[in-house]
Amino acid sequence: MNYITQLTILRFLAAILVVIFHFGKETWPFNLNSISSIINQGSIAVSFFFFLSGVVLALNYMSKTEFSNREFFIKRFARLYPVYLIAFIVTLILGMIFNDAFPKGRSVLLQLFTLHAWSPGTCLEINYPSWSISVEVFFYILFPLILLLEKRIGNVKTTIFIISFWFLSAIQHYLFSELLYVPKNAKIGQFILYFPLWHLNTFLIGILCAKYIRIRKRVKSKNFLQPRILFTLGIITFFAIIGTDNIIKPYTHNGLMAPVFFLIVAGLATDKSLITKFIGNKTFILLGNASYSIYLFQWPIYICLCTLLGLDQLHGAYFYIYLLCLVLISVTIYIGFEKKMKKLLVSKWIKTVHNKN
Repeated sequence: MNYITQLTILRFLAAILVVIFHFGKETWPFNLNSISSIINQGSIAVSFFFFLSGVVLALNYMSKTEFSNREFFIKRFARLYPVYLIAFIVTLILGMIFNDAFPKGRSVLLQLFTLHAWSPGTCLEINYPSWSISVEVFFYILFPLILLLEKRIGNVKTTIFIISFWFLSAIQHYLFSELLYVPKNAKIGQFILYFPLWHLNTFLIGILCAKYIRIRKRVKSKNFLQPRILFTLGIITFFAIIGTDNIIKPYTHNGLMAPVFFLIVAGLATDKSLITKFIGNKTFILLGNASYSIYLFQWPIYICLCTLLGLDQLHGAYFYIYLLCLVLISVTIYIGFEKKMKKLLVSKWIKTVHNKN
């Protein structure tokens, strides 16, 4: 398995950025003018998750001579669904008890089967951050077909296709935002922002980034500065776009930042400095692995703490108490449930498949 440890901490940072975007905007220092402009673009972290999924899947599967659809989907299901299901059930129950939220049966079924991102107008009901998991499932379903296409048309044509698809998607999002968007129309807004097909470009650029990483790792270059140049350029571009007022910033939600993510991840993944060794330590890896639970349980834990404290919102010290509880609970869920359940399901189901064959 091609596991690049220094990338794991990025998942944790992205998850925390999403949490701050949702619940911490009014808390110091995130409410300062110099920082709030970045925090207000926190939803971009979800695009980064889509990008990183493309990187991870491509690194692990595109170099393999044999690919089993069954094993792939079993591993993806074991990785994704057990924690997703628990978070869904907990949020549904808490919402009904404490928020007087009783979603329609259609919304419950769509979210239960991770189909809710395909339903504009209802995709943010119940555990609203989980719309992105619905998008991830779409990527997983497509990935074997993408592998097959890549093998048939070759690296050059695949690269051209991905870049062209990204470019056309950027135009599509701009046109939809300018011509289709209607203020206060939730259905149209959610169609523009959350519909799974509009995020495929980000996932594909992630696959392209994995191709670059594999090439760089095969070629022993003496240019040790190149990874750091890529990373530095990516970071500077990232903050220049989301930290200032510019014409690009309003259209970054649906993959426009994918090339910037490419620079950051490609640089970090191919760097061998002491810094990358440090951020690849066991503590950061643990936090990165807990990021999935952090993302999925941010809303139900927020509901719990607000109820326990008798507050409508958690600001100031209360937000930091919430953040600490969220991280600690998520680490516990990862170690005590997610990791063990994944191992159990994979070992049991893949063994069953092999025995049948």
